[in-house]
Amino acid sequence: MQEKQVSVFLPDSFLSETSDLRLKTSKIGVIGRVLAVFNVNQVVIYKDLSVNNESGIEKNSKDGDFMAEILEFMNTPQYLRKKAFPIKSSLKHVGILPPLRTPHHPVSTPEVGDFRMGFTVKRNKKGTFIDIGMEDLAFCKEQLSVNKIFSFKITKLAKEVIVTPDEPDDVYWGYKTLSTKKSLKNSLKLVKPNLVIETTRYADNLNTIFNEFESKIEQSNSIAILFGGPYSSLDDNIESPSWDTLKVNMVPNQGTETVRTEEAVISTLSVVNLLLNQ
Repeated sequence: MQEKQVSVFLPDSFLSETSDLRLKTSKIGVIGRVLAVFNVNQVVIYKDLSVNNESGIEKNSKDGDFMAEILEFMNTPQYLRKKAFPIKSSLKHVGILPPLRTPHHPVSTPEVGDFRMGFTVKRNKKGTFIDIGMEDLAFCKEQLSVNKIFSFKITKLAKEVIVTPDEPDDVYWGYKTLSTKKSLKNSLKLVKPNLVIETTRYADNLNTIFNEFESKIEQSNSIAILFGGPYSSLDDNIESPSWDTLKVNMVPNQGTETVRTEEAVISTLSVVNLLLNQ
């Protein structure tokens, strides 16, 4: 598995083309699935500053919260979802979301040495009781915050199931979701990447700068890939001495008038994934 950290940045205006809850859920489902397919470590939802009216800002903010909620729902193993996500109207259509089928969504019976995501149910003076998808709660000898999801390793499997906080480093373990409510540049400051890739049709085509693109990816440990919204491109000045910046058109000679954000994400990550794993 790749050791480099890859973060995808999406605007809170990503869903601005529709008000239909089912379609919104479906669009986010495509993003969540693609993030997992290409081993993305983090998805960051930033504030689209191109919207300058109050109603549009408020709508995008709500959509950004919804995006984060659905992405977090997708990343959560099925056996924890009822505890982590109480029934609410915004989750009405989650049944149409595609399963991730990643290593942190196991379907096999747990064994000693396995890693599982768990939901902290309650705690006492001795430690914390964890739901890891088994009939009985597991126990962790550490005091952890309750009603939270953490990763654990099963260290004992007998009458009592004992787990310790741990996460594997040799398999893909899902993505983290960060909704910043901040501008693109300020959101980048939170992630602190080495390389920032701006995807835009107004930049040089990938094939004309491919060697430079490949070299910069090879030299970077933390890569941020930026995408604009349905009605706005990446107009923010995100230049900074803290990171290297590269603008690129990832869909040269596009056959359609526009490339949707989810299509741009797929096109871009397929190339980046190829270079990370060659």
